[in-house]
Amino acid sequence: MDTLMKVFVCTDNYFLYKGIICSLSERLNCHFIWVNDINKPSFALSELKQQDIVIILTETNLIDFYFLIKLCKCQCKIIMASNEQNWLLNIMFNFIMINSHFYLSDLLLAIYSKSNQNFYAQYPKFTRQEKKVLFYTSKGHSVSAMSRYLEISEKTIYQHQRNALNKIGMDRPRSVVGLPKNFLEFLFHKHN
Repeated sequence: MDTLMKVFVCTDNYFLYKGIICSLSERLNCHFIWVNDINKPSFALSELKQQDIVIILTETNLIDFYFLIKLCKCQCKIIMASNEQNWLLNIMFNFIMINSHFYLSDLLLAIYSKSNQNFYAQYPKFTRQEKKVLFYTSKGHSVSAMSRYLEISEKTIYQHQRNALNKIGMDRPRSVVGLPKNFLEFLFHKHN
């Protein structure tokens, strides 16, 4: 029976993966596994054990949101490199977040932290108008175009946009492109 801890490093950057192995191999007694396509992982989520660790170092907009939901339900520790666009994921999934420009000490602190409660998800709630405005914002439509299409004032569009962006932890409309793949689809179609 293999009881050795597994550390899954999710990144498409081979040199980053090798750097992590070199830095951590002397400090951790574990088996490292490189996952170079997080949406087609080389591991089955059902095989993850509580002592395993998943380190996500991939750009947020390249990650499929449905995969994150499944990963959230695993009992293992999930560490994710964060930037200004994905602190929302920490709120939703309770992942352990580290800065995207992390040091070895940051990664070690995350690995040795006690937190591994990833099996819940909290989703922001939007009004119908906020959903529409957020959808059009994600498609690159201007406020004036949304105002004409939705037949409401630009001031109201700005208010709906500001409310929706606050709920997903963003302050700029252009940041919406950094959301995980299928996130808006999930919010609009699956979670009303």
